[in-house]
Formats: sequence, C-alpha cells, structure tokens
Amino acid sequence: MRHVPLLLAALIAASPALAENRGVVVANGQYAHAPAVADTDATPAVEAMRGAGYRTVTGKDLVGADLRQAIADLLRPDDSPGARVILLNGRFLHAGGDSWFMAADAENPDLISAPSQGVALTTIMDLVREAVPGAVMLLGTDDQEMEHAAGLTAGIGPLTPPEGVSVITGTPAATAKAAAALLAAGTSIADVLAADETLSLAEGGNAGLVLVEAVATNAGAGNETKANPTEADRDLWAQAAADDTADSYRNYLSAYPNGLYSAAANDRLAKLGVSTKSDRDLWAEAAATNTAGAYQGYLAQYPQGAFAEAAQRRLTELRLIEDAAKAPPPVAAPAPVQTPRRQPEIQQLRPQVVQREPAPGETAERNLGMSRNDRIAVQRRLNALGYSTGGTDGVLGSRSRSAIRGWQQQNGLAVTGYLNNNQLALLRDQAGSVSSNYEQQDRNYWQQTGARGGANNLRAYLDRYPDGIYAQTARNRLAELNGNNNGGNARQREERAWNRARDADSVQAYNGYLQNWPRGAHAQQARQRRDRLLQQGQFGGGGAFGLDAESIIRELIR
Repeated sequence: MRHVPLLLAALIAASPALAENRGVVVANGQYAHAPAVADTDATPAVEAMRGAGYRTVTGKDLVGADLRQAIADLLRPDDSPGARVILLNGRFLHAGGDSWFMAADAENPDLISAPSQGVALTTIMDLVREAVPGAVMLLGTDDQEMEHAAGLTAGIGPLTPPEGVSVITGTPAATAKAAAALLAAGTSIADVLAADETLSLAEGGNAGLVLVEAVATNAGAGNETKANPTEADRDLWAQAAADDTADSYRNYLSAYPNGLYSAAANDRLAKLGVSTKSDRDLWAEAAATNTAGAYQGYLAQYPQGAFAEAAQRRLTELRLIEDAAKAPPPVAAPAPVQTPRRQPEIQQLRPQVVQREPAPGETAERNLGMSRNDRIAVQRRLNALGYSTGGTDGVLGSRSRSAIRGWQQQNGLAVTGYLNNNQLALLRDQAGSVSSNYEQQDRNYWQQTGARGGANNLRAYLDRYPDGIYAQTARNRLAELNGNNNGGNARQREERAWNRARDADSVQAYNGYLQNWPRGAHAQQARQRRDRLLQQGQFGGGGAFGLDAESIIRELIR
C-alpha cells in the first residue's frame, strides 16, 4: 500500500491562552484487502476547516502508522481547547461496545489485532471531550464489508459518546458535505440533519450545537440578518492593508490562511522581506539545519521569538567552534640543548581525550539520570506514537535521537534530540493508552504464536513485532532451531566470540562482538568494559592508539 503524506495546515494562536480549533480529516477509499469505498473525497470539508481558521490535519488512504500519526495531533497540549471536528470516511469494524476506523492496509483483523490495524472511536472521543463549544465526529461508510475474523462485525457499532461529543453517521459524500456545512456561520447540527435525511445523530448528541456563531448586522431599519461569512475576512484584510506592517499581514494569515486575500498578504510579506513561516516552524527548520546562517535567519525574523534565546545560544556555540577551527596551531617550543653526558628522557605518550561542548539539551537529559529501563520505556513510547527508534535496547543512538527530534518538532518543542523532565512527562502522557494497548497486544500475540514454539510461530511473531518484548527470545530460539553444521548454533558462536573478546580485552575486540551481537547475552557487559577502557585510554591495536580523536569522541558519547 502506498503511503500518502499527511498534509498539515497549522494555525498558530497569537497567545497560548487563546483557544485553538482543530480538525482531522481522513479519507480512506482504497483498501489493500477490502472493497474500495466510493465518494470519500473530503476536499470541501478540508477547505471549510482551513477557511474557518482550524488547525487541520488531513490524510488519504492512510496505513496504520500514518493513521495513528494523524489522530495523534489531537494529543497536542492545549490550555484552552477550542472546537474539534473529526471526519473519518472509510471502513469500520465493531465488537461489543467499541468500533474501529480501519487503516488502508488492514488485513483480516481479529479481536486482538483490530486495535493495532485501526483506531478505536472511543479513544478519539475521549481525546476531544473537553472541546469548547463542543466536538463533532462525522463517520462515513457504505454497506460493503471488509474481510475480518470471527468476533468482529462490519460497520459502525452502537456508540455512547461522552458529554460534549456529537457523532453523525452517513455515507462518505454526505458526511463530507455535512462537515463543510457545519463550519458556515450560524449553522447547527440540526440544520445539517434537516438538509440530508440520510444522516443520523448518535444518542446523546447536541442537535443545537453551533460551531461558528453568526454575527448579527443591521440590514435596514430594525432588521437583523446573518453576516456574510466573507465580511470578517474583508474587514481584517482592510485593516492589515491600512497598517501595512509585517505583524498585520501575519495576523490576517493566522486567521485566514486560505482567505480571499491570502495570496496578496503572502506577496506583501515577501516584498517586505519577511518570512511567512510561524515562529515555531521557522525555529524547527533552523534547528534541523543547525547552521549559523539558519539561526541568524530565525533571529532576523523573530528577534523576540519563543526560541530566540535558544537560537542565540546555539549561534554562540557555533561561532566558538568556528573560531577554534581558524586558530593557528601552537608553535612547538625549541628542543632543549642536551649535553653528551645526559641520556635523553623517554616520555610515555598518553592519548589525549578531546573535550567537547555538550549539545543543547544534552546536559539536562544527563541530569535526569535515566536508567536503561527508563531509556527502553522512552523508545517504546516513541515507537507506539509512530516514531521508529530502530529497536528497544535502551541505547539512545542515532535512530532514537532522530525519533526524538521528529516527536519534538511535531509537538512544537525545541528540536534538540534530547529530553528534559517536562518532555518525558508529555511523552508518557501521549503514549499512555496507545503504549499500554500496544504492549498488551504484543504479549497476547506472543502467547498465540512464539510461546507455543516452532519456527513458523516464531517467525509469525517477529513479522508483526520485529522489536517486540519477546523479539530477542524469538530470534535466539529460531537460531537454535536452524543451527549451523559448520560453526554450531548462534548461541555457541556468540559465546565463542565473547570469549575471544574477553581474552583480548580491548576496545576493538568488544566493538567486534557488539557489531555482530548488539543485543546479545553479553552486550551490556561488553559496552561497560569497552567504555571503561576508553576512559582509561586503552584503545587496543591499530594505528597509534587504535582510534583517532573523532572515533574516541564517538565511542564515548555512544
């Protein structure tokens, strides 16, 4: 199944205290293992959300990981939650009191795998129950069924939305049209239902809910009518053009990113030499580029921005590094004159470990004193939220750092690749329900497959959970089953490699073991001994000391 990138249109509020309206639109029409769903196009709804100033996440034919990433936008912190509109067009399955919106790559789901191949509607409703003035979930599907295991039923099951959440069901074409209509000024849920009798409101929904209040204007003596929705757009543009400042045009674009005059506002900003990117987005790009020019560009646009202090600090660090690189090498002192009677002194060369400046955020993370289990928990939470760490071994290497940076950027945080205490708490909260479900599914599937033994069962577990809780156990058992007549089984080969590393007792020997068995039975002990040798300056054979200064630093921070 082809992955379709998520289109993220974020409207950043002028102040954290302002309510932020959010929308999520997913149109899954093409399924890899189910009949296609007709008329899932939701373009009118997306345009209406953006026109109304909603922070909007949209996706089409999303597979499992991308679907969870789209829904995860509802997890973003919001001190003052605004309205929420969620439109899901595609295939649904239900059992008991829950229903799941299925990803485009779902294949023969059962009661155990349904939550991992889709998203539970009860979870989404819990995420939006605090919305003000309320939340509306629109679910569109047809009468055709997708293949599924016993215990599940096709379609949307009975729903009991929490207070503050209204659920509307119908065909995909009808729900997309209804979502767009709800964002017109003064339109209530009752108005939308009256316009299309095929739509249904789940029990407990608020038919009188109006997401966009009408603005009354005088139309003749004593008469009042609903204002034209474009009037506010025109009024704000007129004020922005009159002020003719970067802030005025930014305010207009913040309210109407796709407004009548958005192209003119962007053009005027460009002529003023001002970026149209928000404070957060421009900082994220600067942090990812990590060059002096990028940080200078950010500070030029946002000298008092939310990340100005961090940009200035990083710019200073880069300049210090650049100055050190340009400094002339020290001039060697002349050798002392020796008399014939004096034997030359032989000085033992000692390797010099180059000290480096800690990266932004590195010191704060080091001060947390995370144990290996803490780091494994971080990796599992990132994986559960869709940010791959390449494994869950408790080593925060390059893949894990990349996953942290992706999560930080998605959440509008300083993109450093290192975590602080507040970010750990946020990560834990976001991954709470997702992580617990994921781990329980992992354990259940292991009991169904790998725990029973046999090569097929072990491979089935690894196919679904390559970095699962029991992945290393499964690989070890597979290696034992497969064996090797020439060199013995994998465990015997690992033990021989470990014994050779212990006999050599050098950095290179332990690195050789770790390259072949990064998660082996002695991996932690090998890393500890290797790091101790590095600190002592005992690097092993090869070259002057076995490793150059750059390699030493890389090994010490690994």
